[in-house]
Formats: sequence, structure tokens, C-alpha cells
Amino acid sequence: VDMSDGEDSDEESDEQRLKRLKAMRDEERKRREREERERQALAMSVERFAIPEVLFRPSDIGMNCGGIVEAIVESINACDDIYRAAMYNNVLLVGGNATIPGFKERVESELRKLAPTNYPVRVYLPNDPVSFAWEGAVQFSQQDGFQRQCSIDRVSWEAMKKAGKNQSEIWGDRMNIPGM
Repeated sequence: VDMSDGEDSDEESDEQRLKRLKAMRDEERKRREREERERQALAMSVERFAIPEVLFRPSDIGMNCGGIVEAIVESINACDDIYRAAMYNNVLLVGGNATIPGFKERVESELRKLAPTNYPVRVYLPNDPVSFAWEGAVQFSQQDGFQRQCSIDRVSWEAMKKAGKNQSEIWGDRMNIPGM
């Protein structure tokens, strides 16, 4: 660096500063272009609504089965008559799909249409539907006697199977459930 004109060597000339700023600008432009190429974006329009609709009407995509509300009704109808009113009154939505905006209201509305008119219909949505079932299972498994009543080690299982017991008999004996 020529210091004959009395300038401090730490200062850059206007030309050097412009060159440095241009290089920084070019580097920033290249970084943004690289980011844009690497970005994976999915533009959605009607898919946002059409995809959740499949849960209610699987026939829209060629599946020959009922939707989620029909599955709830089928499950409730598989229970003894004396429990059905209570089941319609205590539907609990869990899992990631329960977080879809308007999901609870839609399930409740459609379930009301399919339920017997004399049964109250109530659908619950926990604060964290994604982990609610897991947390409930953890609490259930920590109850006194759970390990003894609701689980079996492999050696015992194989011994009971070898003795000719079927799965219903093994769990019926284990959980003291008559007729199972």
C-alpha cells in the first residue's frame, strides 16, 4: 500500500469499498439463489380441503368403505346395547387428524345424523390430541397390578400355548375375565 499521500493504511479507498460491497452483494445473491433451488415448497390449493375430506368420504378416491364417522358408528354398534348411549355421549378424538381445523365439529355433526335420535352425542377433543392416547396408556400401565394382570413373559406364553390354550383362554385366565 502506498502511504506517500498520508492516508492511514486501515482505510479503504472508495473504489476498494465499492468493490468489497459489490462482492458481498454478489455473494448474498448467490446464497439466495442456492437457497431457492434447494427449497422444497408445495403449493396447495384445493388439496388443503380435499385431502381431509377423504377421511369422511373414502369413496372420493375409489375406496369402497365408510368414512370415519361410519367407523365410529360401527364400533359403537359392536358394543352391547346397554353401553351404546354412553358411547355416543363419550366420543374422544385423538391423533394428528384431530388437529385439522373443524374436524371435531364435522365429526359431531355427522355422528348426530347417524346416531339414534334418543341418544345424546358428545365429541371431546383433548388439548393435545396427538399425545393424549400415549399419555393415557402410560398412566394405565402404571396402575397397581397392571404388570401382573395385563402382561405375560414369553416363557409363560409359550408354556400355555404348548399346553393347548388359545389366546382368549390365556388372557381370560390372566385378567380374570369370565367367559373369555
